[in-house]
Amino acid sequence: MPIYDQSYRPYRGFLSGHTWRWLTIAKSGLSGYLSRRLFLIFLFIGYIPPIARGVIIWLSHQSVWANDSFSLVDAQFFRNTLMWQGQFLLLVCIWPGATLISRDLKTNAIQLYLARPLTRTDYVLGKFAIIAGIGALLLPAPGLLLFLMEVGLSTDTKFLASYFWLPLAILGYSAVIIAGAGLLALAVSSMTRSGRYAGLLFFALVFFSQVASGLLRLVTGNHAWIVLSLTQLVDQVGAVFFGGPTEYGAHMVASLMMYATLIALSAWVLRRRVRAVEIVT
Repeated sequence: MPIYDQSYRPYRGFLSGHTWRWLTIAKSGLSGYLSRRLFLIFLFIGYIPPIARGVIIWLSHQSVWANDSFSLVDAQFFRNTLMWQGQFLLLVCIWPGATLISRDLKTNAIQLYLARPLTRTDYVLGKFAIIAGIGALLLPAPGLLLFLMEVGLSTDTKFLASYFWLPLAILGYSAVIIAGAGLLALAVSSMTRSGRYAGLLFFALVFFSQVASGLLRLVTGNHAWIVLSLTQLVDQVGAVFFGGPTEYGAHMVASLMMYATLIALSAWVLRRRVRAVEIVT
């Protein structure tokens, strides 16, 4: 009769470094949502506005339309494109963004995550990467494709010479917007066990911030209160990267400080709310 060694057998597989452990959460979440037909339909709808703007770019280079009066493709063209795409990012933050942590709190799955060699930072970073991955498909990806389309159809280098900085502006603006919206969505999600309530709370923050900003502007006559409105704050950030006018004037310093405060508060809430169960003996 053969005798088998029953002693401890160490793991001989590949050991990944701690730096990229959050990527497992991100891959699992993204593959799950991208495999849903309804979510793919949502992404397709999100690409309809960029497709329409691509048609505008194509028409602007046709012999019939190619004149100075039809030159609509400039920095503001891309700024408006990304701001419109931000509406779809808002929907992403409501669902699935606002359900990412609340669902784990409801099922106590967060304790299973943190019982493994994952830190709270790894957990939050993995969840944030899900929102960031979807946001990257909606904001910088179409913006960069439209830029490449304009450069490819141009018969000279005037556009590229004038707007060579646009790719960096597109990436920078998208990163700032995704960071603020994504962290806020996760912070709201960590405050309740119901994904539905979390989505409503995120929508309420966006809506009532705009209402409060409008009332304060009306009472005081000071347009600086627009920094309290999340939607107007996005407009101010867009002016930082792309230049151009804003609806209520430029309040760059106050807007950047408010945006940094929003990100810091969201990170503080996540640090307070995301934790493993404490066992009391």
